[in-house]
Amino acid sequence: MKRRIGTVALVAVVGLWMGSDLLACGDKFLVAGRGTRYQRPKNFRAASVLIYTNPATGLEAALRKVPVESALKREGHRATIVASPDQLSAILASGRFDVVLADSLDAAAVEGLLAKGPDAPTLVAVCPKGQEKAAVEKCGLKAPPKERTLLEAIDRAVERHDRNARKVLTSS
Repeated sequence: MKRRIGTVALVAVVGLWMGSDLLACGDKFLVAGRGTRYQRPKNFRAASVLIYTNPATGLEAALRKVPVESALKREGHRATIVASPDQLSAILASGRFDVVLADSLDAAAVEGLLAKGPDAPTLVAVCPKGQEKAAVEKCGLKAPPKERTLLEAIDRAVERHDRNARKVLTSS
């Protein structure tokens, strides 16, 4: 009996002595009034997005229904909007973009302006309703887009852009 009381006393003394260390292992995150901060996922990367709204194709009217610039800004992306082919070629030559948003009818012309290489921007073709089937097959996003689908398409394009850049870096 004395042996059991001695063992229990020893365990109690060791438990009390080590108890302060045991409480330090995570309780600081659970203290009331000290909220947890939720951050973006590790794979998030802010993108530089170029939006080509050719007035002849009607993409500008389709994108007016969605607050594109504010949605992109809220997610941390930077958006630049151009309307003419001259502005597009000048800004592509001078700037570095990750994603280019353009109408599917302009996709071939925009691809011709994009630089080839690991740093080339990824093109996302937007297909307004009522286009012929040949143009719809190249479609990356249907217009008028919902905010969520627009952001998802841009995130997929950024992933594709980064994957292409990594392939070139690992192969060289």
